[in-house]
Amino acid sequence: MEEPVMERAGRRWVRPLVAALAAAALAACGGRRQAPPTPDAPPPPPFLSGATVMLLPLQDAGYARLPTVDGGAAGEQLDAELAYWLPERGAGVRWVLPERLREVLARSPGLGIDLSSLDVAVFRYAQVQRVGDPLFGDLVRLGALVDARFALIPTSAAYRPGPDGQPGRLELAATVIDCTDGRVHWFGVVASEPGPAGAQATAASAAQALARALFP
Repeated sequence: MEEPVMERAGRRWVRPLVAALAAAALAACGGRRQAPPTPDAPPPPPFLSGATVMLLPLQDAGYARLPTVDGGAAGEQLDAELAYWLPERGAGVRWVLPERLREVLARSPGLGIDLSSLDVAVFRYAQVQRVGDPLFGDLVRLGALVDARFALIPTSAAYRPGPDGQPGRLELAATVIDCTDGRVHWFGVVASEPGPAGAQATAASAAQALARALFP
């Protein structure tokens, strides 16, 4: 039976109103809901050549604690691969790697910054245009310590099993943020080639995919 005209018209008014209210709420946080980037369609990269960029450790504690096939921690494995492949492909960038950041922070304990636990939760549910505190404040202070303009933050990682028991892919989300004004210059999701969970080759493939997305 055909739906009454008034009910159809009512829904046409309600849906835009709900969408507008949701958008307004997210705008207050500097973000808006939309379909997230996919590994098959990363956005165009920012121009980073000649800039100083801090590479932060993975900010996904759940994935970071998973074991690797050799008995290590998945987060440390992925961080090591990123610290190798990003400078390898982005040779025109002045990189400040996590090890250097930890050394600098050890001399400034009063800052109270946990490199592996920055406030990046908003990236999991919204497209963020500009970050606020506490993340922005942490990046300002870190950037000042090492004279860096940008921060590259791996925000999350997840291993997606393949169909019918086939090898899966490691998906990695990351963002590039301007440390001077909090503007988000890039956010994307990349994926490794199919491989075993916790294998170094799988982590390396994901790191290479991110490096290619940022430095085509």
